[in-house]
Amino acid sequence: MSVLFIGKRFYTNRDALREQYGRIHQLPKHWAEAGIQTRLWLVDYHSRERVGRSHGLLEIESTPVKTLAVAGRLFREWFHREDKPDVVVASGDCYIGILGYRVARHLRARFVFDVYDKYDEFGGYRALPGFDPFSFLLRKADARLFASHALMQRLQSRSGVDLPVLNGIDVARFKPIDKREARRALRLPAGATLVGYFGSLDLERGVTDLMAAVRQLRESGLEIELLLGGRLANDVDVAQPGVRYVGNLGFENVPTALACCDLLALPYRNSPYLDMASSCKIAEYIAVRRPIVATRTPNLVENFPLQAAQLEGLLATPGDAVDLARVIRRQLASPMLVDMPLGMDWASIAQSVADGLSLRHA
Repeated sequence: MSVLFIGKRFYTNRDALREQYGRIHQLPKHWAEAGIQTRLWLVDYHSRERVGRSHGLLEIESTPVKTLAVAGRLFREWFHREDKPDVVVASGDCYIGILGYRVARHLRARFVFDVYDKYDEFGGYRALPGFDPFSFLLRKADARLFASHALMQRLQSRSGVDLPVLNGIDVARFKPIDKREARRALRLPAGATLVGYFGSLDLERGVTDLMAAVRQLRESGLEIELLLGGRLANDVDVAQPGVRYVGNLGFENVPTALACCDLLALPYRNSPYLDMASSCKIAEYIAVRRPIVATRTPNLVENFPLQAAQLEGLLATPGDAVDLARVIRRQLASPMLVDMPLGMDWASIAQSVADGLSLRHA
């Protein structure tokens, strides 16, 4: 059994190649380590860099769309490879999905569509008259992988295989780290009370609600600061009293930043996109063993029901800064940790997917 995994190199502000980030790198990596012949083809929308390398047993090639490299790789897959795949997995968006579908059908391979987000909500998504790529791929795939339970419940098919595959964590990186050491590493004050959020900094993710909640608490006399890291949206102003913005940290620095905090926040609002998503940061927050403050949205409640139940009474109403301030105050006064979800490491997830897709069988 051999697998060709086609994925987007740069996604969610991370580099699947150099940072070894997320499902697009980790699933094929662990399949290769388990003895499944696996190749990773990354499609690069941003740079002009063509890269070929191996990561252990995994063969990787990154091809930029700004050159003819993607077309050249496609030609080699169709006509010049002796080790034709039995399974083609496509992950990243619908354009990569169409590419994977065409490769799979040309080579008479099984086609697996990895739906890690609601792709038709992406800004670059376009449906043509009489042709909706997202619906087409969901219908035509022999199997579908869904990154959230809400996505799977809404989009699962009556034919083929549907598997829930939540985003996992790299347990070698995300683990308990001493807060004092972490703060020394990032040169943060040892005695400050820090609430942290790390990820895309935009209105939809409730960052302005979080800043408003912290501002209310500071005005009430609570000595507290907000530590923010991530890609900053144009309509979010972080130049405010009590807010420390550390920039868009490299993935290797994120665990240390999380460990600096007394509380970690997930202040999401309800939205068609985020309600269908499965944020990597939830399991990352839990893994570093810090108390969590969050809003009651499907991203948390449906993907982590046990942890949401443990936070009963500590989940704020989405978009309500006053309620968010309430749960921050309660968690600071009497911090409560939630249990680590079972099977959130990438090795376990990759093994479960391989079993669900029968990748180990010839």
